Order: sequence, then C-alpha cells, then structure tokens
Amino acid sequence: MKTYRILSATGKDRPGIVRQVSQLVFDTGCNMEDSRMAVLGGQFSVMLLFSGEVEKVEKLESKIGHFEEESGLRATLAEAVNPQDHQRKPCLPVRLEVVAMDAPGIMVQIAKVLEQYEVNVESLDAHLSPAPTSGTTVSSVKMKVTVPQDVSLMEVKDALTALAGEINLDVMFQPVQE
Repeated sequence: MKTYRILSATGKDRPGIVRQVSQLVFDTGCNMEDSRMAVLGGQFSVMLLFSGEVEKVEKLESKIGHFEEESGLRATLAEAVNPQDHQRKPCLPVRLEVVAMDAPGIMVQIAKVLEQYEVNVESLDAHLSPAPTSGTTVSSVKMKVTVPQDVSLMEVKDALTALAGEINLDVMFQPVQE
C-alpha cells in the first residue's frame, strides 16, 4: 500500500544539499511527489512530499537520524495524504501580487481579507528589496490562491482594492488557468 509523508529540513546553506535530500528519497525506494526549496537568510529549507510502499517509507524514517548527522540539516517527518484524495470545495485559481513600501503588518491585513472570503493560499513568495531610485524598501508578494466557487471574485477583488487604498498597496488579482 502506498503511503505519503512530508519531509521538512533546514540548515546552513551550501552546495550539495539538494542531492543529499533527493538521494535519501531515492536510496530508500521512495518517490518525490512535490517539493518547495528555498534559501532564506543563509539557511536552506525544504518541504518535500514523498510516497512509497509502507516498508520503504519506514526505511526512510529509520535513516533520518543518520541523514541529519551527514547533512547537517534538522529534519522532521509528518504524515500526509495522497494529493488526489485531498477533498476541497471547487475553487478558481487566482494569481495575487502585491507591491508596497515595506511596513509592518501588510501580510496580516491581506491575510485577513483572504480569510474573510475563505480564500486558500496555495503558495506564497515574499521579498524585500531596495527601490531603484529612492532607496526605500519595497515589499513584493506573489501568491497563488484559490477562491471558492460560491464566493464572488469581484467581492474579493473589491475588498483587496479597498485595502490597497487604505494602506497604499498596488494589487493585481487575476484568475489563471493551470
């Protein structure tokens, strides 16, 4: 029987980590299903969904301590389900992008609007960078969200536009085809 787990690992960034993580999964006969990897503040971070027969997943679980010693990463495993079996309401995928001068609480306010309309955040990338001419710090957020079928896209867009006017954001909210 196929089973699923999520491997999360973090540690000081260096070349070779992706190979070590993928080698662990490969050597135990498991399969990488989905992953997100990034370097943040000099730290490498991975979240990886993998699958395998029960005995192969158990083999990987037994190797985590050795993997941590060898890689220098701190790793954890969590149970997961087959992504195909994850039941959700019908939703429309939407790309949401926000640009603003950096200020505390921007993400909290955006997230409140999304939560109010039961919009789910599927992925999120946020970055700070200096503005080219003014040197001001600019916050840039790119999200893939899903809006429930029974929620008006226009209402969500209007609520985000109203927030943009209140706290000086530029918002792009656009349905996408997957």
